[in-house]
Amino acid sequence: MRNAAFVFLFSFVCSTVAYADETSELEQAMRQLESAKQALIRAQKSANAGLKSRLYFDYQKAHQDINTVKQGINFYINGDRAQPRDPRKLKSLSGYYDKVRKN
Repeated sequence: MRNAAFVFLFSFVCSTVAYADETSELEQAMRQLESAKQALIRAQKSANAGLKSRLYFDYQKAHQDINTVKQGINFYINGDRAQPRDPRKLKSLSGYYDKVRKN
């Protein structure tokens, strides 16, 4: 009986530690995504505005995708698990950040 209680307690503590590690890693990912957004802002400012190439980087779409990922992580960390999310409200990432310039 003591062994069963010990095993149960040990597994509970391990799962709590694993969740804490996962949460801290996800919070670190959120900080890194914020750093990526700041890097995009700096890149956009330093982009040559006078350059009229046909293709250019779509900074707005990249920002939107970063925000979508951050929202998903935040929902996972803080979300109410009892209420399912509406699949129609879920956003997908575009992954394509080149945009054709319209003349």
